[in-house]
Amino acid sequence: MFVINNFYYAKIKLMSIAFPIEKLKNSKEIIICDSDISRNAHKILFRLNDELYITTNGTDGIFSAVSKTVSYCNTSPSVCPAKIQIVVNWINLLKVSLWKDDISTGEVFMLLKNAGINSNELQPFKNSDINDIFPYLFYGKRLDILRRICHSAKKKVESNLKNNSIRIDCHIISEDIKGIIASSL
Repeated sequence: MFVINNFYYAKIKLMSIAFPIEKLKNSKEIIICDSDISRNAHKILFRLNDELYITTNGTDGIFSAVSKTVSYCNTSPSVCPAKIQIVVNWINLLKVSLWKDDISTGEVFMLLKNAGINSNELQPFKNSDINDIFPYLFYGKRLDILRRICHSAKKKVESNLKNNSIRIDCHIISEDIKGIIASSL
């Protein structure tokens, strides 16, 4: 489910996600958020119009929304905005960075190693949930790693776009503080 102008759309299909892009073809940008918390955090910092925001239903829809937006931009470049911002939580950032909806611990570990975490730091998380890594990075003040993963997500989206002129920005939020904590900016 995603929200546009306070209307709820239950299905995320190519036409559903294309609708806001078509509607916003005169707009220069859209912001895809994974929750109301993400949307509000972004809105506090950037103060953009409500019409620019597309809010999905948490972990159920963000990868689908992003990948279908990219597909739509590849098939209909004339209606795509010049800028797409993605505002997500930890798990959804990993999904976009890995460009898949179903992610494994091994894939996340490889992504983190590429971002600068060494194997010894990851050892305590070997048998834990992927969500357990985020507090270690955030409260351990490893924001450099979170920024690198935001850059990784940005590059992954850009690599799937045929139109290299579309600017992509990616932001990660902390649901605890309800704010953006790292970005590809």
